[in-house]
Amino acid sequence: MRHYLYIWHGPAERMLVASGIEFKDCIAALGKADGIVLRKGSAGTARKPASYQSLARQQLPALAHEDLYAYGSHAWADWQGAPPASLNADVAEMLDHRGAPTPLPALRGRFLAFAHDDGWYLKLFYGEWGDVAALLASVIPPALGTLDLAALQQGGDGYWLQDGTVQAELKTHAIDSVLNRRL
Repeated sequence: MRHYLYIWHGPAERMLVASGIEFKDCIAALGKADGIVLRKGSAGTARKPASYQSLARQQLPALAHEDLYAYGSHAWADWQGAPPASLNADVAEMLDHRGAPTPLPALRGRFLAFAHDDGWYLKLFYGEWGDVAALLASVIPPALGTLDLAALQQGGDGYWLQDGTVQAELKTHAIDSVLNRRL
């Protein structure tokens, strides 16, 4: 976790947008998953498709020690049950962000995440709010401030947490504009 957290929630889209949460922060919440499908780097093109890999739960701590920031953009979705035998078109389309932005029913997962520069920008789609609340409860250190999860669930405001204080903030995907003002 970085030394700040910017976060907002879009309840209609079942989407959380954040800056300050890194992949390694999500490992505890992924403990219920059997693994993830990971797309490293950009979504790719027809001539140069993106690379995907399926990682079992036991491999996730090692991934947390990799320099995901160096990947630039990456995407992941958790899966339950047997690992995906192959990356089918639905999974590839979802991780390339061309399909409907929801966790993948074929993977029986809870989360679908798109990140840029690990910790800088995270767009997290979810199936159930309780999974997001548990993830945030395990991720946000008390030193940042106490986020009202019930207020976040309603989706009215964005929030900035730093140095033990919580302040209302605009909801935007333009993370740079918020961070340039705040940091």
